[in-house]
Amino acid sequence: MDKFSIMSRIPQNGGARYDVIVAGGGPAGIGAALAASVRGARALLLEGRAYFGGVPVVSHWMPMNRVLQDGGGRGGAHDIFVKHIKALGGDAWRDGAKGWVNGDNLDIHPDYHRLAVFNALEEVGCDYLLHSPVVGAEMDGNRVTGVKVQSKDGAVSYFAHSVVDATGDADVAYYAGAKMVKGRESDGHFMPVTLGFAVCNVDTDRFYAFLADSRGKLNEIMNEADAEGYSVALFYAFDRATVPGAVSVNNGGIRRAGIVDGTDSRDLTFAERAGIEVAIDFVKIARAKKIPGMENCCLMRVGADLGVRETRRIVGDYVLTEDDVCNGTEFADVIARRYGEIDPGGLAEDKDYSHSMKSGHAYPYRCMLPVGIEGLLAAGRCGSTTHLAQAAGKSTGNMMALGQAAGVAAAIAAATRTTPREVPANEIQRVLKDMGVKL
Repeated sequence: MDKFSIMSRIPQNGGARYDVIVAGGGPAGIGAALAASVRGARALLLEGRAYFGGVPVVSHWMPMNRVLQDGGGRGGAHDIFVKHIKALGGDAWRDGAKGWVNGDNLDIHPDYHRLAVFNALEEVGCDYLLHSPVVGAEMDGNRVTGVKVQSKDGAVSYFAHSVVDATGDADVAYYAGAKMVKGRESDGHFMPVTLGFAVCNVDTDRFYAFLADSRGKLNEIMNEADAEGYSVALFYAFDRATVPGAVSVNNGGIRRAGIVDGTDSRDLTFAERAGIEVAIDFVKIARAKKIPGMENCCLMRVGADLGVRETRRIVGDYVLTEDDVCNGTEFADVIARRYGEIDPGGLAEDKDYSHSMKSGHAYPYRCMLPVGIEGLLAAGRCGSTTHLAQAAGKSTGNMMALGQAAGVAAAIAAATRTTPREVPANEIQRVLKDMGVKL
């Protein structure tokens, strides 16, 4: 590592032109940036926060589900990313637990995760820039020609032939004037917003043995603590860390929070404040109630940011529905498959959707194309779906797959001087298959 080689990947402040710009450095954005670069595009990955990696980084060792397939590689961007994680050694990762939502996963140390992303981007020759939140879209009529981001010197713009919106919140599409929807169709509720945390000084063997035998007892303890006035989350999920005696705690956010909109600064401020109290009160509860293995636990860290499950979704050329994901509808323009289950993240639905999704269902290219907008692809959770279809197979490895397809499409559009809407789906499929992706 030397400063010159690193700085050569970081653009000067504003004005640079690329084949492909990817906005958002979570799993979808990483997949898009790696795939576009492998395809030969000159690409730039922009991220508003201080790190790449998204939810797997802010939620500590929460499993990165579906980054593998049947225990092996998924091809393309997934294999590049996993290679760089595993190259960092045993402190960086461990196999994750399996469940009805989880599977084919790795529990990854958040800081090793951050380094692995840098290494992967540098290997494929992708430029990158942190601390660059999206604040606008550059437009030529109805075509997106670039992205405006906020820097310390003010708003600056970067330009590209094709832009991939992997912000999660559809920020680029929003500023471009794309039609979109938010939340659940029936009442506007969103899946919960979570501040993940990790605890240490845990006797992990005793604690996981307790969970295996007495999960119902833990729920009773939390209900009792709620009645006593502690701040308690909707649910808790626990994952082993690569650090001895540490446990990562995913959760459903504080109970009775009502609607929390991840695009509203007031709601986000509330969720941050409530999440910190949930984390600290968990330690108090564990000690006071003598949860086996957790009697002497300590708060290690809360996440550097919130994990947001659902906000804006574009209205695309096709809207994927819960019927599609449950029935396994096939599409001629399939560009990715999502594995796992419908997981509303703790939001109460009209019925139990456990084990209702067709694992490996098809995701069509048209869901990435915002109606009435050219030059832009939406990848990840901001794609064109219904609320429940977005909750289906939303694991981070699946989001990387969607980003990968968008990156390939954006690179083809740039190379052929066409718009993403004009790129034939069968050409995207051909490139993905050449990369080892199973469609």
